[in-house]
Amino acid sequence: MAFEYSTSGMPANDRWQIATEICNQWLNQNMSMFGPERIASFMHNQPVAAARRILDNCADASEESVTLALLGPAKSTLIANPETERTARGIFGDRAIDMLHAMIEPSKADAEMLRDINRIFVVEGVSTMNDQMVGRAKIDRFHETRWQILNQLERDFATIKGQDPALDVIFEDAAKKSHEALTALDKAARADGKKGFKPPVNPH
Repeated sequence: MAFEYSTSGMPANDRWQIATEICNQWLNQNMSMFGPERIASFMHNQPVAAARRILDNCADASEESVTLALLGPAKSTLIANPETERTARGIFGDRAIDMLHAMIEPSKADAEMLRDINRIFVVEGVSTMNDQMVGRAKIDRFHETRWQILNQLERDFATIKGQDPALDVIFEDAAKKSHEALTALDKAARADGKKGFKPPVNPH
């Protein structure tokens, strides 16, 4: 079954619904090999879950931060060229698009934008860990890359920890479970006499 906003559990909001439609369309165009059911699952477990974490854990959550979380991997399409950016500003408002530019160039962010950008980083980092690391049962050719991603997420998180304590707890729990899963795979590989994957040194 294809994704429907009505099944997302998100509040009624025209901009948020349009954001999910854009993300869903991007996935169907770029990840069509997975089919509508797996794409719908991705929608629920990635952009929608990320947006819900902001809404549920940040009393001052902004509409724009939730919008950008819901856009998921389709964010960049909004500023792909002047025409798409003009259309996006008409739909989502100037601040959402200004924030998108600030995600690329943080020096353009004011204090509230930076707060929202940090929140988006945290919730999308959690989504990445849940998708790629937590509960992973097999080593594949991307195993070492996953270690690198995990350690980079933790390094970046260390620079913003404390802004939103409720989100911190969620991130740290996902990171702990990610370490446990990847470490277990390393141990299993060594026990089987296979070449183990030595993770990059974690500075934390």
